[in-house]
Amino acid sequence: MKADWIDLGPLSEFPAEEPVLRKDDAGRRFACVRRGDEVHALDDRCPHQGYPLSQGALRGGVLTCAWHNWKFDVASGACSFGGEAVRRHATRIDGGRVLLNRAVDTAAEARRLVAGLREAVARDEPDRALREGLRLGALGLHRGAGTGLGSLHLAFEVLARDGAERAEHGFDHGLALLADLCAWVERGWVPAEEAFVVAAHAIGEASARLGPRGKGAARARGSSPLARIAEFESDEPAKVSEALTAERRDEAEARMRELVEVRGTAGARRALLPFVAQQLHDYGHGAIFVSKALELAERFSSAADEVLAASTVQLAWATADTSLPPFAATRAALARVAELPLPAPPTPDADAAPAGPAAAPLSPAERAAFEAEVLSGEREAVEATVRWLGRGAAPLALLGAIGHAAAVRLARFDAAWEQRLDAEVGVLDVTHAVTFAEAASALGRGALPREAAQLAVLAAGFVGKLRSADAAPPAAAPPAARAPSGALVDATAARDVGGALAIARQLDAAGRRRAFAELAPFAAFDAAVRPIFTAHAVKTLEALQRLEASDPRPDGAYLEALLSYVVPVRRELHVRRIAAVAKKFMADGRPPEGLY
Repeated sequence: MKADWIDLGPLSEFPAEEPVLRKDDAGRRFACVRRGDEVHALDDRCPHQGYPLSQGALRGGVLTCAWHNWKFDVASGACSFGGEAVRRHATRIDGGRVLLNRAVDTAAEARRLVAGLREAVARDEPDRALREGLRLGALGLHRGAGTGLGSLHLAFEVLARDGAERAEHGFDHGLALLADLCAWVERGWVPAEEAFVVAAHAIGEASARLGPRGKGAARARGSSPLARIAEFESDEPAKVSEALTAERRDEAEARMRELVEVRGTAGARRALLPFVAQQLHDYGHGAIFVSKALELAERFSSAADEVLAASTVQLAWATADTSLPPFAATRAALARVAELPLPAPPTPDADAAPAGPAAAPLSPAERAAFEAEVLSGEREAVEATVRWLGRGAAPLALLGAIGHAAAVRLARFDAAWEQRLDAEVGVLDVTHAVTFAEAASALGRGALPREAAQLAVLAAGFVGKLRSADAAPPAAAPPAARAPSGALVDATAARDVGGALAIARQLDAAGRRRAFAELAPFAAFDAAVRPIFTAHAVKTLEALQRLEASDPRPDGAYLEALLSYVVPVRRELHVRRIAAVAKKFMADGRPPEGLY
């Protein structure tokens, strides 16, 4: 850093223990405080809203902003009440005159801003986090980052690392939301600043006041004997899966960190795919979160170790849903897949992910028949999937059809479930079938043939299992469809489901693609209040648009599913239901009504 000293005037013109304003020839303002024979200088603009600190009050070395009572240590710039710190400038006395160094130590300033950003997220203060992120971007360190995140690239990267480090039980909805919002910013669907606020709040709310995750943090600092595995073995990916199966969480996380360092995201993918293809974990979140974690790790390579370690921790805590009694048909189908004569796996270089099987489309008639079976129920869905696999159908082709069936299932959701006081069923339950099907397709493209086949069985069984979420067919002929009128975004903002669907049904494929982009700001900023609901709206829109984009014969089912889900106003905190379910459980000890 090259010094840039300027003369602020004689020391005699700085009254003791009283803030004074000084400016340079470019108009930059400095709040200066003389204490003894030393003069401290801070940026005059309060980091909160820019009011002049030079008009504040000084008591005991603490300068208080007169507008909102924020308090700053003049010797360091640290904020003891309010929010972020203020920048401090080096000064010296030379020949009775006060000199100030205007040069900024970029590295030190970046460290200060990153620390402030992380503290803001830990306190769930998204406005403060954005201000620190914008200041970090103004340093210009993001240039050459190679993404469309602009000056907020580094701030988004800090969010990814911070959220992964502090996620108590591993990768969560806030991080998944971050992955999708980054993609939307890069496509120009949403502004970077607004997306950052949403992501910072989602990550901050889930881990507010938490420090780095216990032993994972110790390993990151190298203080745990598991921090680095001394001898990296050629079968290390299999050892990650073995540790996960045995619920040796610390070992699994440590091995994943080492694997990412040595083999990158390709090694992580190869380690996690066998595990997520064995079971439906955490209502689909296992595969969903692995897919999003891989996207984040590829976007922010310097945070890949933390992000993929967090994904491994989440899997280590996950419930294996398909090991439970209701999923007997799915388990039987997976056992049959193990016996199918599928293509032999390739033998690529250890550092490369195997190529997934090609997705040759089914004929229209074959696909329609297969989807009808998937929608009929779990047993019918998995038996049809195994039958088609046995005939040589590509798993990715089947996953495409299953994704379409999942969209149809979401559009059929019976809103009466959300009014019942004896059940905990909501539309989010059905959105998971959509997002799992899309994640299975994404993971399947880098999977071995048998893993892709297993993912297809899991996705089909999941969609079929949710049949009881469907609304009953109308007893009488449905009323005539409304004539489309106005813009889709206007109907969506007005929460006019019928009007939005009428407009959507008139769109061609290009119009539907534009519609997903136009609806993205509504899903991210207006559809919901609580972050968990926002996260589901965003990831469901993203999954549906990806499914439509990859469908060789797309129709309106994907957009209609989205509108059926995000346009209605939905209760985000069902107090009466929570109370009724709790009272019933205490009375009879039985679980609430569910979809299976």
